[in-house]
Amino acid sequence: MKKIIYAFTIALILLSGAKIYSQDIQTKLDAANSSYQSGDLENARFALQEALNLINQAIGQEILELLPASLGGMDKTTDGDNVTGTNMGFAGLYVSRSYGSGNKNASVEIVGDSPLMTGINALMALPSVMSSDPNQKRIKVGTYKALQTKSTDDQGNVSYDIQLPLTNTLLTIKCSGVQNESEVTLMANTLPIDKIAKLSE
Repeated sequence: MKKIIYAFTIALILLSGAKIYSQDIQTKLDAANSSYQSGDLENARFALQEALNLINQAIGQEILELLPASLGGMDKTTDGDNVTGTNMGFAGLYVSRSYGSGNKNASVEIVGDSPLMTGINALMALPSVMSSDPNQKRIKVGTYKALQTKSTDDQGNVSYDIQLPLTNTLLTIKCSGVQNESEVTLMANTLPIDKIAKLSE
């Protein structure tokens, strides 16, 4: 337990620039240490989870700052930013930003420890499965492999999803109202993927 609290303290030091969270994180770490010293392991664990939740929110804010203010000529929406560190028995990272309006829009979503990672990696590793669906293919985004899926609704509107597995994180780009596939790929390649990957490790 002391090693865990020490690890959280190191994480706090690394996030010292995120002043909006650092005091709250330190409070949770102090509460965890106090509960542990008194033998209350349940509350110690709960406080550590809350501290990790706040750390994920701080990381999420840093990732948001890396995301561009416009994507493919679409400006970010004023209320489209979302950063949530979930706390349901575990702590996770979730970041999203929306772009555009009306029929042409896009979104970027970053999810830590996504349950979709295994399935996406399996699909990309099996060329025979990929070739059976003309609407799915492997693409490169920077130095990373990604799964691109094209969908068309009943009205003929085309949308694209690009799912890019990082080490422990899934980055998803959703785009609708853009007919040109190469434009969607170009949008994905304008994102600072390496920096996002490093922050979300």
